[in-house]
Amino acid sequence: MFEEFVKKWGAKKLVLSVNDLLCTFISFFLALYFTAPGINVYFTETAFIEKLVIFFFGALLIIPIFRYYQLYKHKYFLRVGEQTLLILKSLLINCIIIIIAVFLVKTQEALHDSRTQVIIYFVSSLFLLFITRVLFLRSILRANFVGGNIKEFLTRRAIAVGAGNLGMFFAEILTVKPHYHIELIAFLDDNSEKIGTSINRIPVVGSTHEIVDIAEEQEIDEIFITIQNIENKKLLDLIEKCKLTNCHVNLVSNHFDIVTAKLDEGEYHDLKVISVSPKMSPLYSEKFKRIFDIFFSAFLILLLTPFWIVASILIKLTSKGPVFYSTSVIGKHGKSFKWYKFRTMNANNDTSIHQTHLEKLITYNKGYKKLENDPRITVVGRLLRKFSLDELPQLINVFKGNMSLVGPRPCLPYEYVHFKEWHKLKYRVIPGITGLAQIIARNREDVTFSDSVLLDLYYADNQSLWLDLKILFRTIPVMVFGKGGI
Repeated sequence: MFEEFVKKWGAKKLVLSVNDLLCTFISFFLALYFTAPGINVYFTETAFIEKLVIFFFGALLIIPIFRYYQLYKHKYFLRVGEQTLLILKSLLINCIIIIIAVFLVKTQEALHDSRTQVIIYFVSSLFLLFITRVLFLRSILRANFVGGNIKEFLTRRAIAVGAGNLGMFFAEILTVKPHYHIELIAFLDDNSEKIGTSINRIPVVGSTHEIVDIAEEQEIDEIFITIQNIENKKLLDLIEKCKLTNCHVNLVSNHFDIVTAKLDEGEYHDLKVISVSPKMSPLYSEKFKRIFDIFFSAFLILLLTPFWIVASILIKLTSKGPVFYSTSVIGKHGKSFKWYKFRTMNANNDTSIHQTHLEKLITYNKGYKKLENDPRITVVGRLLRKFSLDELPQLINVFKGNMSLVGPRPCLPYEYVHFKEWHKLKYRVIPGITGLAQIIARNREDVTFSDSVLLDLYYADNQSLWLDLKILFRTIPVMVFGKGGI
């Protein structure tokens, strides 16, 4: 089990995680020790036991907070200034969470010395993390030579799929950047003329059809796809084939430029590299996410009730027809369900204009831009759509369970029939009110329909609490400023 963990996440990340936990745990014991008459009191008085538990879980939070700020990625870990600043920001957030937890306990005993304890925890954690991470581990792990068993433990054996110009450049980068600790064992390429040759002294040993056997035979930890020109469908098939090896899969390509440019997911300084290995937690996606959706949708429905009443009155006063618009849409696994929106168009309008627009957008892979100057939209509807307020009744769908707060947008049946098979893969997860495509690709001509699908596929494989929160927070300015709205 330990070997599988190291293979998936990497030895360097394991070393850093253990170091971070040790630093925060030592700091939390120092904070409690120097503000108590004796350490034994923590095991005899209820208030101190409460604080012990709060600081314990507060110290554990350093791992997800550091992950959120990408402090386990090369590009930040190897930079002194940026890493120090991000450690400082992370510890501030960590301490704020601890302060809130202590305050919620509300007993006088729990509040006693809490400010002093948090200050000691913050200062000692910052000092220990700076010494260990920035000064010591950074120097050790970026060294050109790490000897013996340490080198073997840190180094990840890799193969590159694609022996073209990008593969050649990738091999050169690994040669001049030994601190990445990646040993490129071989290339794979479907061009039979290249098999048996060498690229920068790295042999081309076979085709992608043999990837599972070669990965097992060579004890590979990581796969890098280094192909520049490939269709999206073939690329996705290749990624799925690579995932069968249980190795960590990375894409070195311009195919996911839209993700790397907007989410800053690159791991290495010199290359646009994005992980395409699934990181989705079944516990989060199936259970915690559902609980999260129920509570937040119920809270928002109650909070926004006054607005719903005002919007309903305006819709009724300015146009004939019902307040809500409901229709069948396509959701998870291609199954249809009824969704709800505030009606923004005249009742009983002709949908042929919209159908033609969507067909062209999907078939010709044009920029993901909404239909302009649509005569069917009412005056109130135009305002609601500009700020995405017409979508709010979908909170009912979220509460019912056929939608989530975050996920790929559901589509209309006449839109779905024009989807290619790989487009439909985004519906392997429950659809959402907002998603990556909504905050990045919304109403932009430079982002194609395929780009928006790639964003949804990336989300489907990488959904997490942190990514969901990031998307929700980035949705707020999109709504407030009407960015990309009609």
